[in-house]
Amino acid sequence: MQLYSEIYNCYYNIIHNLLSRNAPFSKEELISVVSREGFDETMLYLIPKLDSGEWNFFKKEDDLYVSTLHNKPDLVLSTLQKRWLKTLLLEPRIRLFLDDDALTSIQTALDGVEPLYNGADFYVYDRFADGDDYADENYRKNFRTILSAIESGQYLNISFNTHRNNRLHYWYLPCKLEYSVKNDRFRLLALEARKRSHFRLHIINLSRMDEIKETGKYAREIPDINAYITKEYDEKPVTLLITNERNALERAMLQFANYKKNTVRIDENTYKCKIYYNKSNETELLIEVLSFGPAIKVIGNGHFLELLKKRLLCQRDLLA
Repeated sequence: MQLYSEIYNCYYNIIHNLLSRNAPFSKEELISVVSREGFDETMLYLIPKLDSGEWNFFKKEDDLYVSTLHNKPDLVLSTLQKRWLKTLLLEPRIRLFLDDDALTSIQTALDGVEPLYNGADFYVYDRFADGDDYADENYRKNFRTILSAIESGQYLNISFNTHRNNRLHYWYLPCKLEYSVKNDRFRLLALEARKRSHFRLHIINLSRMDEIKETGKYAREIPDINAYITKEYDEKPVTLLITNERNALERAMLQFANYKKNTVRIDENTYKCKIYYNKSNETELLIEVLSFGPAIKVIGNGHFLELLKKRLLCQRDLLA
């Protein structure tokens, strides 16, 4: 399973791209590729493995990296990968990305392949039970309309209900979709045009959307959604100390993948991670941090630390 965990994911694709090069490359080029195609923490793990020769993909000749393979690597599906793909077809959210014809085609291609596991093999805890209905046809239609609009830069006329059950509709430029593991919901990050070249960031749960209409109007230039998200960040990031026990670092990077973060190595077994977050996600982030127990220690910011202490005291009182 350790080998399979690297197939076709971020690390695999980086190595595949490097091995597919026709010419040797320098360490500066290696760092540039890993930095561009990986995550913030990829540098911490991947560069030492390649530079030391622990992963024997390259040999050094005159300070240049040369592939140890005679031929370029092929992308071939193993039986294990086919079983993994068959498992994904059992996931309700897969229907959001594939229409019925595509699903039927893939299921036919994987006919006779046994899935690795099914939903009954897992017990999901610490998650709200009223998640989105991914089988709802209107929800699926809205999801795919949003995906298409994000790719094309088209404005959408979105009608939705607020948490106070008020019905609203505006023209939005959809920019990004986020999934909340805690709430089991998708939410849209979209920009509402107030004046020419002036936008306001809105975060809307897809489950609250009633009707979405294509406008046929397209943005001349796609705004930098990350800049608008950054404006909504709390003034100070949450700073964590991660003790890498029971694979805590890898689990933390996966758990906090949807946040902007900066991770540095303190010593052989300790990492400092700064997480930048939106106030609207504060409670969700708090619960995610608490789920790691003693493997993560919060050392800042002060406001977040106070919230964490209050929540722990409430849990203690409930248990008492």
